[in-house]
Amino acid sequence: MFGPGERVQLISLRRTSPRRAGPPPPRVYVATARVRAQAEPAKSCNPIRFACALTRGTALALHVARARGNFPRTRPYRNDLTTVTPPLRFDPPIIGSSPAAQRLRDLVLTLAGSDVSVLITGDSGVGKEVLARNLHRFSRRSNAAFVSVNCAALAPGILESELFGHDRGAFTGAVRSHAGLFEQANNGTLFLDEIGEIPPYIQAKLLRVLQEGEVRRMGEGSVRRVNVRVITATNANIAEMVGTGAFRKDLFYRINVVEARIPALRERRDDMVDLVTHFFESRGLSCPVIPEETVRLMRTYSWPGNVRELANEIERIAALNSSPERLTPDMLSERIATEAAGAALDVSVLCEAPLAHAVSHLEKNLLKRTLAQTNWNKSKSARRLGLSRQGLLKKIKRYGIERE
Repeated sequence: MFGPGERVQLISLRRTSPRRAGPPPPRVYVATARVRAQAEPAKSCNPIRFACALTRGTALALHVARARGNFPRTRPYRNDLTTVTPPLRFDPPIIGSSPAAQRLRDLVLTLAGSDVSVLITGDSGVGKEVLARNLHRFSRRSNAAFVSVNCAALAPGILESELFGHDRGAFTGAVRSHAGLFEQANNGTLFLDEIGEIPPYIQAKLLRVLQEGEVRRMGEGSVRRVNVRVITATNANIAEMVGTGAFRKDLFYRINVVEARIPALRERRDDMVDLVTHFFESRGLSCPVIPEETVRLMRTYSWPGNVRELANEIERIAALNSSPERLTPDMLSERIATEAAGAALDVSVLCEAPLAHAVSHLEKNLLKRTLAQTNWNKSKSARRLGLSRQGLLKKIKRYGIERE
């Protein structure tokens, strides 16, 4: 929490609205002079906000969130939900010190006392389930079950049975009754990954469960009451699917109360070293020294598989090199060094070209590379490039780019 050689200071804060007569006991926090200076503007507004600014990113932030009312000490909930004790750490951890990583941690703390539906968006491999598990862990439902399912991995008929359950004899092979995932997650959290892959007729049944809190098993006439918080995730553009009729508009509004976008790894390159260290340590290994040249190559590479690809790369390095003391560039996969070398060559050649030619060349190469990384998924490529789909199609036509 503190850097080497930093001076620390005790800061006493008093509750602004005491719950009982008499002066409340002071709350004492420890902060460095650097952190105190950064947080000082918030002190004049509210002492609790000042404490929140001082403790951001630390375990003390949980106590501050509780003081703000975002995470009550004890709060009974409908359907006899168990009162929970706030956790002391993120698990699985949300790694990184970049603003993007900090925003995700802040979002988890902000939603700690809420039951709102969250739609997590981002490319494949960015860690959407990690965020979903932390949203559950910091919620009032953390003592109940967290149930997850990848909707794209199941055929429509099987997915319907898995979500809502079935009665005995509902279909061929249904030799016994089966409780669906909504019933299994009762009083807890159900995480629906790849929500955009759910077929329309299941979307209608899902909407009714979310609206009425009732689930009907396949082949059964009666309904069962459930109390489930639903968190969803997708790497597709659901808003665009709503426009084309592939996804129900009313269901989209129901699941998208709060949208949490996880940026791709190429958008948070400052977290690269932290992630590498974490992946080594999670395997019981000490992280080797990472030279600047290795860091440069890793930050130059586009990482189309995002954090999942980086984790696999570290696993490969750990398997091929027994406890290395230095992570040298030759240990990296060939594709990483090749892409970095190609980027350096482009820059050196274009430095001698006219500006208009250089810009066109770079734009064309960027379009080709992005389309290749997304397997020519134009909607996903347009989102990565910050373009509309129609704008991307115009550029593909202008540069005559064809799929190889």
